[in-house]
Amino acid sequence: MRGQELKSYLFEIWLTQVAEKTGKAEASKQLKNDFVALFNQNNVWLLLDGLDEMSASSGNPLTEIARQFRNAGLISQARIVLTCRVNLWDGSINALDDFDIYRSLNFSYPQQVERFIHKWFAAIPKTGKQLCTALKESGKERIQDLVKNPLRLTLLCFNWQSGDGKLPDTQAGLYQQFVDDFYKWKKDEFSTTSEQRQRLNIKLGELAKAATDKEATRFRLRQDFVSQFLGDVDDENSLLKLALNSGWLNCVGININRKPVYAFFHASFQEYFAAKAIDDWHFFLNHVPKNPSQGTYRIFEPQWKQIILLWLGRENLAQEQKEAFIQTLVEFDDGCGNWQRRKVDKGFYEYQAYLIAAAGIAEFGHCSRTDEIVNQIVKWGFGYFKTQKQKWVTFLDPIEKEAKTAVRETERTKAIMALIQLLESTYAHENTRLQAAYSLGQIGIGNKQTITALEQLLKSTNLDERTRGQAAVSLWAIDPGNKKAISALVQLLESADVDSISHEINLLAPGRIYMHYFTCGLAAHSLGQIDPGNEQAIAALVNLLASTDSVQQFRKIYIDEPTRHMATKFLLPFEIYYENIRRLAAECLWQIDPSNEQVIAVLVQLLESTKTNSPWEAAESLGLIDPGNEKAITTLVNLVKSTDIHIFTRWQAVKSLGEIGCGNQKAMTVLVNLVQSIDVDDLIYWEAVKSLGKIGFSDKKTIAALEQLLQSNRIDDYTRMLIASSLGQIDPDNKKAIVTLVQLLQSNHVNYSIRWEAAKSLEQIDPDNEKAIITLVQLLQSTTVDNNTRRQVAENLGEIIQNNQHRIAVVEALSGYWLLYGEYYNLAWECAQNMPYPNFYKAWNKYNVATRAMQSLKRILFTIIWVFLQLQRYK
Repeated sequence: MRGQELKSYLFEIWLTQVAEKTGKAEASKQLKNDFVALFNQNNVWLLLDGLDEMSASSGNPLTEIARQFRNAGLISQARIVLTCRVNLWDGSINALDDFDIYRSLNFSYPQQVERFIHKWFAAIPKTGKQLCTALKESGKERIQDLVKNPLRLTLLCFNWQSGDGKLPDTQAGLYQQFVDDFYKWKKDEFSTTSEQRQRLNIKLGELAKAATDKEATRFRLRQDFVSQFLGDVDDENSLLKLALNSGWLNCVGININRKPVYAFFHASFQEYFAAKAIDDWHFFLNHVPKNPSQGTYRIFEPQWKQIILLWLGRENLAQEQKEAFIQTLVEFDDGCGNWQRRKVDKGFYEYQAYLIAAAGIAEFGHCSRTDEIVNQIVKWGFGYFKTQKQKWVTFLDPIEKEAKTAVRETERTKAIMALIQLLESTYAHENTRLQAAYSLGQIGIGNKQTITALEQLLKSTNLDERTRGQAAVSLWAIDPGNKKAISALVQLLESADVDSISHEINLLAPGRIYMHYFTCGLAAHSLGQIDPGNEQAIAALVNLLASTDSVQQFRKIYIDEPTRHMATKFLLPFEIYYENIRRLAAECLWQIDPSNEQVIAVLVQLLESTKTNSPWEAAESLGLIDPGNEKAITTLVNLVKSTDIHIFTRWQAVKSLGEIGCGNQKAMTVLVNLVQSIDVDDLIYWEAVKSLGKIGFSDKKTIAALEQLLQSNRIDDYTRMLIASSLGQIDPDNKKAIVTLVQLLQSNHVNYSIRWEAAKSLEQIDPDNEKAIITLVQLLQSTTVDNNTRRQVAENLGEIIQNNQHRIAVVEALSGYWLLYGEYYNLAWECAQNMPYPNFYKAWNKYNVATRAMQSLKRILFTIIWVFLQLQRYK
């Protein structure tokens, strides 16, 4: 369906093909009507396979297909199943968050990988054992990661069975072995000569390189494009015929012109062949500092990253050329401002180049700058201490996140040593040590130094409970069956005894009780995950659920003591904390033992309890565990109807209905009655409108009620905006909702924050409406908008901007900011990750220094005036 909308493809192309199979030249009107009827009867399922291979003008196939679902009318009534690569789903703004998600996981290492190997070599177990031993050798961590993929593990076993018993150190080396073995694999079906294989490999490289660089759908290759490199398919002596016979290319369908579409045997082989076709690193990066439009910057295009890593792992390239490439990446200067003035180490593209170098040194052994690069990304990802007095410095959120990812991708041994040093540091913040323990659990599998470090950490007497729990979980992850990990988690569980908590904690810090029990609940959950069915985990959670007399014990112990007045003061917080702990324990128990009947019973008991001040939380948990539970919904409905309870409790009940009442007529009715009432507190009224937007999808009564409210003269602009937003959510094509939001956007008399909310809502329900983006960018540029609104605008723009023109406008606006921090930095980072570097450079440098200084001065003066007026207002 390249270049076509899904709806038009189904009715114009696919339905015509159906008609042709019945002997008709085109689809009749009756056939189309029958097809529409199937949609209306909810009898259509659509399977959309390979969404990551779809071309989209926005650059994001997820956003594009979501737009088509919303705008296609009938399509939204179908059951839709789609597949895509994990990197697209995880690495994009995901507009399909209402889909049920299932993921095909890789094998775990070493358990499932070794089990596969032993089954493969069942007839020759000694050979299988040798392969398992070779994979455990130091320096083979990258190969361990690669063969978690079932296809690559199959090829590795085949290679090991017929090879010389040696494992390569790099991805490129592994794939070279795979290519050689592939021809052996196909030898019985189709024999080739050495000269044929060499010619074919060269041309496959040229094809793969050009497809990555030029084709809109780089993994689905048009016949005329393929023929430019491999010849005509009708020619028996052509390389295309050879590629098809040997299995490197396969016909995977036809395009709208009824011509064949080809794909490589596997996308990773296409990337390997492309890497083999590139001899000079300047193909990836040719920096022209003062005029980037004349340069080459493939390093910033995500489709080239894996090819770059394979290129760096090639053995037939000079060491000097790889060193020069890494050095250029590390020292890249993006020319986008004085970053020391902005209190940041580097520019956006300088960070990106550095992080590519960090991943690259894992493939390029003996790089001279490995230690320097690893230490730098650990510093960015986990903070760093300057002096013993100035203990810890945190970093910007997006850089920290990307750096932590880079730590998992870089040279494994060096990264592990850096994290162990961080773990053992007495100056590290406790949360940083927790994060280091978590990361070691991801990259330290089988590493003896990591196992020893985590075991030593568990012996520490001054270790935070959360860090202890994470260290135990990580220890189990890298050393399955480790008894010390299990022991540490069991100790956390056993510490849940109320009587073991000191008098001071009970009396003066009920919040610490909450954290203590919460940590124990997490320990039980973790224990249940790493050791399914663990009786101690289940028993501990059941004990938490069953211990209903803790508050009475508290009363009995302290009520007659001299500190009675303080006991009374802290009794209510203790009750609330304790009931919340029981609720969290129920959720944890349900996750590790869904059949446990006590879970629902306890939640119902909490829901009906007179001791707790938060029945809505128990109802919400019950609704999430047992969707549609009438007991939970009825309780919330009664709370919403009640006028003699605290406003906050009623508001929370309304909010909780929006979480668990989807499609429930009773829930929708009480919320509609609430928004039609003239005597309701604004806070509750607004929350009721929002909740209707979540649960009233396609409900005619709800739609009619909201449309009627839009015509009312008694509502203010903010309420009108909320109503239009909710109406658009439950009825995406509703013209009244769209018109109302556009009117609010275009009105100069409407508050800035309302215009921002309206723009955000309009973009969600009508993504093609340019007015929303334009308004948000104008608010971002405005010198008269208050800082809070501008920060919210920046945050929302980062979530919804879709194309290059929008991002250019945003970058031009942000370039005038004297300091970038928080949401502004996050927004600029999002643009830099999704824009060609020359476009970003041009937009960022559009204004000269004087213009930027004047813009910043205006903002400073406006802030001073605003603060002065606020002070005068409250005098």
